[in-house]
Amino acid sequence: MARNHLGPSIEGMLRRIPGFAKAADGVATTLHSAVTGGGAPARRVGDVLHGTWLGHPLHALLVGLPLGTWSASALFDLVALVTRSGEATWAADALLTTGVVTAVPAALAGAMDYSAASQEATPEIALHGILNSAALGLFLASLAARRRGRRGTGVLLSYGALTIAAGSAWLGGDLTYRHRVGVNHAEVPDHADGWIAVLDAGDLAAGAARRVMVGGTAVMVYRSAEAVYALGAVCSHAGGPLDEGTVEGHCVKCPWHQSVFDMRDGHVVHGPATMPQARYEARASNGLIQVRRWHEQQASAESPAPEARPGLDDDGMEQEVGGLGI
Repeated sequence: MARNHLGPSIEGMLRRIPGFAKAADGVATTLHSAVTGGGAPARRVGDVLHGTWLGHPLHALLVGLPLGTWSASALFDLVALVTRSGEATWAADALLTTGVVTAVPAALAGAMDYSAASQEATPEIALHGILNSAALGLFLASLAARRRGRRGTGVLLSYGALTIAAGSAWLGGDLTYRHRVGVNHAEVPDHADGWIAVLDAGDLAAGAARRVMVGGTAVMVYRSAEAVYALGAVCSHAGGPLDEGTVEGHCVKCPWHQSVFDMRDGHVVHGPATMPQARYEARASNGLIQVRRWHEQQASAESPAPEARPGLDDDGMEQEVGGLGI
């Protein structure tokens, strides 16, 4: 039996439509620029809609509300058709209205994720948004028909809209599982515990960042005038290289989509990332830059070793144990 290659086929079809992929990417770029260049208020709104506060994309949580209520409405429409129940009719209309209302914040959250998606995924995300908008328009038309007494037309419009929404939901799954939109791209530390020397202290000047491999994991090491920090180098949002990003104070900004992480504990300061970076301890000791995995139990049970305490390193620079967290 031939395997299902529907996802790649749809993507290829979209890219063959003249100008569609370019327009899809242009809209995403414009939205993203509006958020990142709109100052603190725009950034806060973006963080809320991305789900930075939630720990995973907000769209994934919200999208179940309209889909669930629309599906239940269709079921009650069927019950009302068979039984002529007034209660079933009322329930169908109420659930349909609830779905329309909850679709608005879900769409806003989805648009925010679209704004920071990879270029390969934007055509399919654009189609996903177009289909969702078409479904919402039909559901609104269904509500209008029901209120005008044209219930049969309203029910037919609802079923057509639900069919479109289901197809769009399939695209959403393809975006998640094939394009990895909204999933954690950060690497999981796979090396042994204990301090590991990664650089000579003289090879990392103050204000500089380097990517090093610790076991099989890429780690960003950054040295400020006061401390040495280390965190997973692969951005959790889309896999961007944090070691090539911009450092401001104790925060690093990813060069791909401008996610901001606190280098002291790895938490997300600004989206589109929603998941923190892997946490490491780092120090300058005996002329070497050393890192080790950070453990909650270890941190609470151990006192810093003498050479890891804040003090002066071999270059006379005050340094402290730093680390970033999951």
